[in-house]
Amino acid sequence: MASLELAHARALIAIGELGTFSKAGERLHLSPPAIFAQIHQMEGELGEKLYERSGRKLVLTPAGRLMVDYCRRLILVHDEAVGAVKELSGAQGGSLYLGCGPHISVSIVPHLLRAFISRHPNVELRLITGNDHVLFEDLYAGKVDLIVMNLPVEGSDLVQDPLWRYELVFVVPPGDPAAGLGTVTAADLASRPFILYQRSVVIESAIREFCVAVGFEPKVVMQNDQADSIKELVKLGLGISLLPLWSVSDDVRRGSLEIVRLDNRQLFSVTGLLYRKTSHVPMPVRALVEVAHQWKTWLPRADDVLEIGSQVTAR
Repeated sequence: MASLELAHARALIAIGELGTFSKAGERLHLSPPAIFAQIHQMEGELGEKLYERSGRKLVLTPAGRLMVDYCRRLILVHDEAVGAVKELSGAQGGSLYLGCGPHISVSIVPHLLRAFISRHPNVELRLITGNDHVLFEDLYAGKVDLIVMNLPVEGSDLVQDPLWRYELVFVVPPGDPAAGLGTVTAADLASRPFILYQRSVVIESAIREFCVAVGFEPKVVMQNDQADSIKELVKLGLGISLLPLWSVSDDVRRGSLEIVRLDNRQLFSVTGLLYRKTSHVPMPVRALVEVAHQWKTWLPRADDVLEIGSQVTAR
């Protein structure tokens, strides 16, 4: 294509995400005819139809979806170049779009943000929450710069920085018969109803794999993407769960939840930072990575305790 411009790239991305010329125009502050003209010009130069109508919506064709991938890369490279040049001239600040799942946004992230903001008040920080798989797609699309999430994930073009290793524990409601046993066996848990994270949360598959590895298949009756919601359901006696120790410690101290141990078998996982591999990592991303590495006061660091190639360890 002879003259692909950033405006064309943004127009096609907007059409793919919003499905109408009017909504794409609102996002880009252009009239619908202007958006149409940009897309039409792209189609003329490519010799391919980039969208088709499906009812009232516009849907990208296979060629359109392929082109959107390249358009996103173009915009990412452009933004990277602009940021690098500004840093070279001594510019400070910038923006950082930080993604995290709801189960992490109420735990690790607030502490991390407080430390970051106190050191970098000139950085415009935006916090974006969503399920892990959506955030993963947003990272590739350039909608978020960095994610705090459970590691590892697949993606050789991503930097995976494991930072905090933590234990997950079985929790039951107060007075549950299992709480008085000290430790339980896999057989004790096999018939119990479980309330687990949704499959869209990375750690959910690790929890299931751990249960199978120690000898039982969890009987899942409910799923939710937030630890706080799962805890409330457990407190009501609707099931038991396997949750990060840091998310239930206050509840255990208050007596609203109880922990049970499984034959001295423990499940550990790691939370860390995930961001794109690029020739120039933007200053705000570098700054948050630095703060995260210096921040050791809340969760133990992962260091070399857990290999990045293994999702969980069972001891």
